[in-house]
This record gives sequence, structure tokens and C-alpha cells, in this order.
Amino acid sequence: MIKEDFFKNKIGVIGAGNIGRSVILKLLEKGYPYDNIQLSYNGSIFTFSALFDDNLVDMISDNSRLVNDSSIILLSVPPQSFEKIGDFGLDKDTLVISFMAGISIDKIKKQTKSENVVRVIPTGPDTIKNSCAIAGTYPGNAAADFLFDLLDFDYYVVDSEDKMDYMVIAGCLPAVYCRVDPHSNESVRDIQRFAGDFDEFIEISKKAEKLVPTDNIDEFVKQVSTPGGVTEAIISSLDQGNSLYDSLLAGIKRNNELS
Repeated sequence: MIKEDFFKNKIGVIGAGNIGRSVILKLLEKGYPYDNIQLSYNGSIFTFSALFDDNLVDMISDNSRLVNDSSIILLSVPPQSFEKIGDFGLDKDTLVISFMAGISIDKIKKQTKSENVVRVIPTGPDTIKNSCAIAGTYPGNAAADFLFDLLDFDYYVVDSEDKMDYMVIAGCLPAVYCRVDPHSNESVRDIQRFAGDFDEFIEISKKAEKLVPTDNIDEFVKQVSTPGGVTEAIISSLDQGNSLYDSLLAGIKRNNELS
């Protein structure tokens, strides 16, 4: 795909939280036309302040106009908020890329009416800004893959949607490793046990170790932990004294509840 052709796409970002803004800022850094991006958000004064600081206010739109204007839709709302958006009424070929944990492709198709849906789970917003994000995606899609390359994602295309559960947990690991030592014998054993027959998870977990910040750790964990989300469930389990393995299972449980 030619970069100039891809840049002609109108991109609509629904959800302007940490992930949504990080993606937009990275696209702009890569030269994506400002006027070809629209965003919508929930009206939070805190989000508006962040959008103002990032010079993104002129992108603000409502969902109806955004959906009508865009050839690519990025969903970066909290999973709990997805149903509240309502039906999209998209053309079946409109590319929808979901950054939401726990929401299945079938559910996204049903609500958006698009048959062209891709899921992606990256590590936190700072890793996107710093071009070191690790991500899992399903299914493979040429336009989506071009976007992920543009965003500098180190991404894995998994061969079944079920394996996206592993990628949801992998996306939490930099925050999790702020709470546990990934090199301890217990952690190594728990990661191997959790990975099961998905060998790539062990490789991804080692890459996640490099994404742990050296300072402002509590702020980092707060930034990547969506209230009621999977990371929060894992961290909460660890804080209660549970093992890493059991805490990762708590994350899987929360992911399934969200779906």
C-alpha cells in the first residue's frame, strides 16, 4: 500500500482517552493530515483539557458526523461504554479497528453493521508515543497492518480470536511488572504456566519487561489502568496477595466479564 494513498483516508477516533490521543498524536507525528482525523469523546472536562493541551480540539466531532465522514473507524472507548454508543449503521466494508479489550468481533459487527472488523490490543499509551508498543491483532488485514506499521507497533497477528485473551493480558504486563519482579523464580514459573501452548506469550512477556518505567511508577500504573478494566483487576489481585498466575487468571475473568 502506498503511503500517499493511505493518507487520503478519513479516520474517525471514537474515544479520546489516553490510548485514543496517543494514536492520534503518533499519526500526526508520522505526517498524517490533521484535517483527515476526527474524534469524539464523552464530554469530560478533563479529556477536553488534554485535547486542548495537545492541540486536538479542532478535531472534535459528534459520533454521527464522524461515522458518516470516515472510511476507517478506531474504537478506543472503555469496553463498558461501547454499548452506550448505540448502533453505527456503517457500510459493511468500512474498516473498524477496535482497541477495546473483551469486546468480540461478532459483537462489534452487530453494533456497527460493518463486516470489516479488526481487533488490536497494544501496551500502554506511553509505549505508543515512544514507538515501542507491543500489540496483538486479529485477523490480518492489509490496511490495518499498514496503520500498525505506521504507528511503529511491534505486533503479532494471532491465528484465532481466542488468543486475543492472551494479548489482552500481555498488554497489562508492563504495569504488572511494576508490582512483581519478572525475574523471580515464581514469576518465571507462573508466566510459563499461564502461556500454555501459546509460546509467543513468553517472548512477549520478556519484551514487556523493557517497557517498565524507572520512575513515576505509580503514575504509570494509574495511566494504563482503566477503571473496571483488566489491568486494574490484575493489580487488585496482586495487592490482595495472590500469585502472579492467579492474578493473570483474574484478568482473564474480568476480560470475559466485559465481553
